[in-house]
Amino acid sequence: MKTVSFSLDEETVEGIEALAKQSKQSRSDVVRSLYARMRLEKSLEELQTKAAPLLERLGLNSEDEVAAYVKSKA
Repeated sequence: MKTVSFSLDEETVEGIEALAKQSKQSRSDVVRSLYARMRLEKSLEELQTKAAPLLERLGLNSEDEVAAYVKSKA
């Protein structure tokens, strides 16, 4: 692993330290987890954007409708 250094405001540092303590993880683990979550959210947003035209054609307007559609096809 590579060590990196960057500046954070005190509130952010305190928040990361609190999350680390609550989750019994290192600060590095917390930052890695937050980064992974942001990447996942970005991927999901991109997927939603790409799927929107198909969902519109299928008349699916909510997550519940999508879930029901998928269940009916299983």
